[in-house]
Amino acid sequence: MHLDRNGQGSWFIDPEQLAARLDILPGHLRHKMRLGLVTSRVEAGQAEDAGHWRVTVRVDRKAWQGIFDEAGNLASERML
Repeated sequence: MHLDRNGQGSWFIDPEQLAARLDILPGHLRHKMRLGLVTSRVEAGQAEDAGHWRVTVRVDRKAWQGIFDEAGNLASERML
């Protein structure tokens, strides 16, 4: 899994991979996203975590969190 930026500077994760982490079908995740039922938060690391990004995604009663390094590679993850 990789964290990337699009042409407008917004962060994004491959929805296919994210759906697998949340244990839902990719099409269902995209549908929920279109309806505004998926929330996400991207936070920059501070102090000793500088250069890392924490991404939290919530849909329904599920939440996934990933820590990405400065190159956008997934360093750790967990379900919340």
